[in-house]
Amino acid sequence: MPAPFGGPRPVSVALLAVLAAVQLRAQAPEPAPVDGDALVELARVQTELGEFQTAQANYLAGIDRLAAQNGEYAPALIEPYAGLAQAYLGNGQAAEAITVLEQARHISQRNFGLLNVEQAGLLDEMSRAYLLVGDTVEAQNLQRERLTLALRRFGEDDPQVIPFRNQLADYYDRSRMRVRAREQQAVLAIQREHFGEADGRLLVPLSELVRIDILLGDRSSARRRLLRVLESTGNATATQTGGALAVLGDWELALGRTEAAAAYYRDAYATLHGEDPAAAAEYFAAPRLINFVPPPSPVDQRGNRAAYAWGWIEARFGVSADGRATGVGIVQASPAGLMDARYVERLAEATYRPRFVDGEAADTATVAYRHAFRYFVAE
Repeated sequence: MPAPFGGPRPVSVALLAVLAAVQLRAQAPEPAPVDGDALVELARVQTELGEFQTAQANYLAGIDRLAAQNGEYAPALIEPYAGLAQAYLGNGQAAEAITVLEQARHISQRNFGLLNVEQAGLLDEMSRAYLLVGDTVEAQNLQRERLTLALRRFGEDDPQVIPFRNQLADYYDRSRMRVRAREQQAVLAIQREHFGEADGRLLVPLSELVRIDILLGDRSSARRRLLRVLESTGNATATQTGGALAVLGDWELALGRTEAAAAYYRDAYATLHGEDPAAAAEYFAAPRLINFVPPPSPVDQRGNRAAYAWGWIEARFGVSADGRATGVGIVQASPAGLMDARYVERLAEATYRPRFVDGEAADTATVAYRHAFRYFVAE
């Protein structure tokens, strides 16, 4: 089995049981009317199974019944509308998803106030939908609005805003935007103010800043600060310490210092293993990308003034114990041939944190990498 960098989520047995129960109820000799909640639950299962059109019909029927029972602006409609948006997105209907997410957000604001942070999940899905229709500006605006809600609710220096800053940072990371570092700097500043200069919780944002430096090829002070906190902290968890040691190993490996990297990785493995052997094995179970940056697509290079669509590419290759890719090949791509050579070149040049077996780096025969890119429709 190849070790994937990402893959589909399996449908659980529990979801299948829900589907069977609702269908049996509907097929009984004298079936009782299926209420709105049951229809919504059935639609949720169908969405998990990829039956998007059937799910849409059941979501709409369930929403109608719930609205008739509770009113068209009832909070109970927020989750069904969000689920309907998932079915639309699964079927490639991003514009329809945006419409129903706007309705869900309107209900949320009407019931809980314009600045309620509970609408953050809706903003996430709206941002994703706008990306699918090619509106990267609105997608980013929604992610920034999500953070603004938290800042107004909790204040700029409250630790409760940290997850919201991390969410925006993750969006910037996936969008390959360098301003991501600013969010991690803000997280670090909040934690230092509230927890002190040597608190173990500082290791997490510092590790992220080091990872950003690796991707950007920068030599900032983040690594030195990470080393200082590692040496001075007395309350760090094994997870925090192990993650910091691993990213220091990534730094060394990206610079070609394989022996120094291996020493950090062994320390990270031993730290995690000392608290939870299963967690250590899982953390190092598969290779991880260190300094790979996807090649720019035609849209990235020339801007998105013309109509574009999303394509994808899937590669398979091995990763050696010293973190190098071997035998990079493209398995599938759509459109075929448009980005193949550039991805092969970038993947072959990149460095990877190797997997570990019983505390030692090991070769990995096959890993899978899949990525989406934008291309001009005319091309």
